[in-house]
Amino acid sequence: MRFSIQKSALMQAIQTVSKAVAVRTTKQVLSGILLETQDQEVIATAYDLELGIQTRITSDEKSELTIQEPGSIVLPARYFTEIVRKLPDTLITMNVANNYMTEISTGTVEFHLHGIDADEFPKLPSFLGVEGLQIPSSTLTRLIESTAFATANTEVRPILTGIDIKCKDEHLIFTATDGLRLATKHTRMPELPSWEAVIPGKSLTELAKILPDDESIVDLYLTESHSLFVSRDTRFYTRLIEGTYPDTSRIIPSGHKTEIILPGDDILNAIDRAALIARDRDNHMVRLEVQDDRVTVSSNSPEIGNVSETVYVSQKQGDDLQIAFNARYVMDALRALDAAEVRIRFNGATQAFVIEKTGDTSTLQLISPVLWR
Repeated sequence: MRFSIQKSALMQAIQTVSKAVAVRTTKQVLSGILLETQDQEVIATAYDLELGIQTRITSDEKSELTIQEPGSIVLPARYFTEIVRKLPDTLITMNVANNYMTEISTGTVEFHLHGIDADEFPKLPSFLGVEGLQIPSSTLTRLIESTAFATANTEVRPILTGIDIKCKDEHLIFTATDGLRLATKHTRMPELPSWEAVIPGKSLTELAKILPDDESIVDLYLTESHSLFVSRDTRFYTRLIEGTYPDTSRIIPSGHKTEIILPGDDILNAIDRAALIARDRDNHMVRLEVQDDRVTVSSNSPEIGNVSETVYVSQKQGDDLQIAFNARYVMDALRALDAAEVRIRFNGATQAFVIEKTGDTSTLQLISPVLWR
């Protein structure tokens, strides 16, 4: 295999696929990046058997890709990435010899890197004949960013480390919960078939990082074991999580005893400041008191000190209230909503409360309180 390419185009491809390189593995080939050349394009692939990312570089004025001899090679991702990063910003030539030794050169710089036979690289899952659905890239990104943070970060209940994705009643619904909080967001997509899958939250977080922030179409395909997202020249594969996702609709309250509407930035900043004192506590506990037309946010620590701040509400209905919660959970929820004004509904100090953007019911955040006395 022999080809020439602009460093910037090659570096972008390496950075795109690198998240799927295996970090800890006994199989050396999984810690590498597969490069293939065919039909005036270079295909870069990384696959750790759970997550796979593949992207294509086509021959154009930007890439200046020229293929002299087709072929394939697997190169160790760690060294390959650093070599390309430190090369001058110019045309790079790569040449693979019969013993898999790969020459990477430009100008007066010449590296030789031991490669691995491409036939040892695992095959990506097949999606031949699978019918998919289409979704705008920016919409998919918002669905992920509004929910992924609420997935569990431990394997105690593996199903909760994933995002439940469901097509139901002409809506595409993303839901995540770690047992103490819940985040759900939906978007209307008519003529969708009914199906459900649980995809690892960490994988979808990486997908959101590489999706273009525009209205370009992403194709989503599902089999019983894997999902595939296709965005322009990039294909993103991930294994599904086995098991049945809990019925979260049962824990979302249908009514409330107290409802307040207030500026999103004001309450977020007040909680953020209160969290400075609560930071060293195990549950990052912050207290909130609703009284008349104001909300008081406070926290205290015997070792550090205390803080109290008042935020005025736009509207209030129902009872006065005192409640405590994990500050980090509520800040995550408010940042995901990114709303000028939020509506918070309470059902007493011991029940989970709901946060929504006013005028928009497509996103819901549910937070369990911290019990204190």
